[in-house]
Amino acid sequence: MSYAHAEAFCLMRYLADDGSGEDEVIWNARDGVTPFVISLRSGKTAIHVGWRNDECAPDFVPPPGSRMFVDLTPERARQHAERNVKSWNEEQGSWPEEDRTFMPSVEDLAKDYLFPPGAPDLVEVPAV
Repeated sequence: MSYAHAEAFCLMRYLADDGSGEDEVIWNARDGVTPFVISLRSGKTAIHVGWRNDECAPDFVPPPGSRMFVDLTPERARQHAERNVKSWNEEQGSWPEEDRTFMPSVEDLAKDYLFPPGAPDLVEVPAV
């Protein structure tokens, strides 16, 4: 079968960039692009490695507790936007008046996350 993206329905390995060897295999449950860099559950930054070893597995059933890439939904885009705006506000404390005009609203940020359509979202597979 042929897909529009090389990483469609692939199992991909992400390796922590701190030399610890911590890694995670993530399934791309869609025919869409995936990020080169993610955050592991530990908070460490990880890079997609061994691209040539990605296994195309369209019939893969991810086990509960594992993570996978899905298409970003408007609801999840809003959750990400709310979290990021809150984080920026906590980091900056009180924004100077002149900077407030450059701060996106949660709504605008969520819209940006959804463009172009088909943006990836990393989610945990729920227990059955």
